[in-house]
Amino acid sequence: MNKSWKRGFTAVLLGTLMVQGGLPAFAADAPTAVVSVPTSNYGLTQDIRAAVKSVSVETTAQGLQLSAVVRLYNGGASQNRVPEHELRLRTTDGIEYTLKPSAGNKTSLQPKEVSELIYMVVIDSKDQIKVDQLSFVDVDLYTYPKKETYLLNIPLSTQVWYKTGGNFGAQSEPLAWGQAFTIPGVNSGLTYTPVSMSEQTSANGPVRVVTLLVENPGYGRETIPGFVVDALADQKMYNGTRSQGDVTALEPGEKQYIHFAIPVETGVTVSSLLVATTDNFVPNAAAGTTAQAVTVQSGKLNITAPEGKQTDALSATSYLIGTPIAFDPLAKAIDAKTQVSVVELHLHENPESGYKTGVAKFRLTNTSDQPVPMPDFQTQLTAGNGVTYSGTRQTKVSPTLDPGLSYVVSYSFNLPQSETGENLTVKILDAKAAAPYTTTIAALQTAAQKEDTALDTFSLYPYDIKLNDYSVSYTTMVGNPITYTYKIKLDMDIKQKENVVVDDNFSKLRFEIVDPAGRIVGTTDAAFTGQKKLISGEQTIDASNIKSDEFSSPITVNIYEVITTPNGEAKRLLKTFKQ
Repeated sequence: MNKSWKRGFTAVLLGTLMVQGGLPAFAADAPTAVVSVPTSNYGLTQDIRAAVKSVSVETTAQGLQLSAVVRLYNGGASQNRVPEHELRLRTTDGIEYTLKPSAGNKTSLQPKEVSELIYMVVIDSKDQIKVDQLSFVDVDLYTYPKKETYLLNIPLSTQVWYKTGGNFGAQSEPLAWGQAFTIPGVNSGLTYTPVSMSEQTSANGPVRVVTLLVENPGYGRETIPGFVVDALADQKMYNGTRSQGDVTALEPGEKQYIHFAIPVETGVTVSSLLVATTDNFVPNAAAGTTAQAVTVQSGKLNITAPEGKQTDALSATSYLIGTPIAFDPLAKAIDAKTQVSVVELHLHENPESGYKTGVAKFRLTNTSDQPVPMPDFQTQLTAGNGVTYSGTRQTKVSPTLDPGLSYVVSYSFNLPQSETGENLTVKILDAKAAAPYTTTIAALQTAAQKEDTALDTFSLYPYDIKLNDYSVSYTTMVGNPITYTYKIKLDMDIKQKENVVVDDNFSKLRFEIVDPAGRIVGTTDAAFTGQKKLISGEQTIDASNIKSDEFSSPITVNIYEVITTPNGEAKRLLKTFKQ
């Protein structure tokens, strides 16, 4: 090395220290963050510094894949050309492998520009190797014998990731679940915190959905670098993909969630998660052809997976029916001017079906002065034993919420007969943030409301109904054979709460007539809207759509609330009387 090169190298190192000292601390400002040790910078030329972002050795179907990503920074005041070079990896036993450059690598850098260069080669070998040095080598092909000059040698240690022989982990100690971190070797000050991992299903089987909270603690806009979260289980890796709907950049002080979907096999218990950077290597294509990019990956750190299959970012909080729900402040599924409450939660036995039906009604109120879209959220009901049931939304809902008005949307759940409803958690899910998967934006701990079918009063929010009198009569139809039809006479008071919109999508009352043998001999539905809607006062309900050729007594009348869902009708028993 000549004297001018040494002087330039010293100046570069001093400049590096000055630049590093002038940057904000980023994750160091957060007491819980794990701060990676800064990657050393090396002088490639007098103005250009080099740092290793990642080096990986991976066994693939094509052979042993060696890849490296280096980051160059032009600290000069003018454009500088990247010196002609080969990039080589040296193994611990002295063998060197020359990596091919990506077709997208830059050949020059503007002043103060940072660029990443990607290199890769695939060797037809199954040998296990260890690498300890990366070198920039200038090769002069126009001399004989050819002349090779090593421009820069960078020692390697923790920057190398080996995905061979069942070893898929990064070379650092696993982080505890919920511990904040930065990604080693990446030119970014963003911090990440794992907040939830849930087991969901797809058409191809079970999927683990991992959510990270990403935060920009710096003073400038930050782009989220390319990385993935994979799952490790039983010496096998399951690859994750990031949700396409995630944000790509954060403003100073901003926080957002990003999501990763990891398909796994049935029965798999995930032991840890691997955070790995991804870069696209583009081979040099022949003239007139287009080369397809190859994704190169490098594991950076491991995270110990949480126990169980479901870990939410939000803890379930005690909830009082009818009160406004406090949503995750980072969630975007519910407009800030839309107030949401659970106004009813009932369980009902369906003897003829062999299971119970849970019905939850949500009141959505537009508190703004402009129409807003109807929120499109999903629901789950978790029992005290941890078993979770998916909610089914009513078939039709209003597309918009008008200012100052409330709308009611119902969700139904199919539950086993053993469910008591004593200790339930209602989860509200965002169906778009990590589509096609869901994320929890509120978790409400409550109990199902008790039913008393002997009472003459019941509530179907926003209606309160009182039965003052009721009776059943039958009519004989002479013929061969003789048949009977039934009519139900009601005297009721119906009161509706103010500023709550009810349309044709609202639930109906079903009147069901059952003979002593338990056979349904008459049934009819009555709506709260339309020309023949239920009203206060006396009215007659015709239940003549089913006829019987014999009459028996006493007759039992079951009054149900019926909600139409995409999975069929959900029923809630309101009142039973005999005549």
